[in-house]
Amino acid sequence: MRISDLLGSEVVAADGTSHGKVREVRCVQDGPVRSGVQAAWRVDALMIGSGAIGGRLGYYHGQVDGPWLLRVLLRRAERKVRAVPITAVAEWDDATRTVRLRPGAAPIDERDGDLPNEPG
Repeated sequence: MRISDLLGSEVVAADGTSHGKVREVRCVQDGPVRSGVQAAWRVDALMIGSGAIGGRLGYYHGQVDGPWLLRVLLRRAERKVRAVPITAVAEWDDATRTVRLRPGAAPIDERDGDLPNEPG
């Protein structure tokens, strides 16, 4: 499976409730060391919601300071983003492009506080 196969898939709870579409896939580099050089990448979470573009630009969790106006706008858009840990995924149906969650699992809000201070 490729990440591009997951993008746009509908995330559905075990009871059939829709949570939105996969907009981004978050990966972490903590897998086994390959060729003695670096650790392998693995999928950590599926990001759902319309504000996922800020993550691609590094504006989540204060990674990029950037122009204050852009920072404020992207942080507001981030309010709509939720993460689905990959451990919460029960199955992915390629035919219907649906990601079904395990019973009791739900997307989580990973925001780290309020909007940054605007210049005075």
